[in-house]
Amino acid sequence: MRSTPSQKTSNAVRLARLAWLALCVFIVYGSMGTWAFYQPGIWAPTMVSARDVALNVLLYVPFGTLGVISLRDGYPRYWLRLVLRVVLLALIFSAANEALQLYTIDRVASLTDILSAGAGSLAGGVAIGFLEPR
Repeated sequence: MRSTPSQKTSNAVRLARLAWLALCVFIVYGSMGTWAFYQPGIWAPTMVSARDVALNVLLYVPFGTLGVISLRDGYPRYWLRLVLRVVLLALIFSAANEALQLYTIDRVASLTDILSAGAGSLAGGVAIGFLEPR
């Protein structure tokens, strides 16, 4: 039995969603440190480390790409709206990870990490938006 084009698309979307979920788990696991609920973490909103910015951007490029592929069925014509929605999801997801880092003793929460996550997801979403046939 041969698969139809819609089944192939559905399988690709399903695979992209699983990969997106795996990436989210990887990001959360990588953001975890040594938990200390009664010892406040460090909040350094303006701390800029070129290495951290580069890592966050590179980590969130696939987040934006996989997010656009996973959700594109609901936005067949308005891909820019979809990209902006995925960037918003990346910002919220990154902010939640940074908030969790406030309960660790060996991690530093930073606004720079949140902004670089948004930039990476924007780059990934726009790239797949331009490369994908409409």
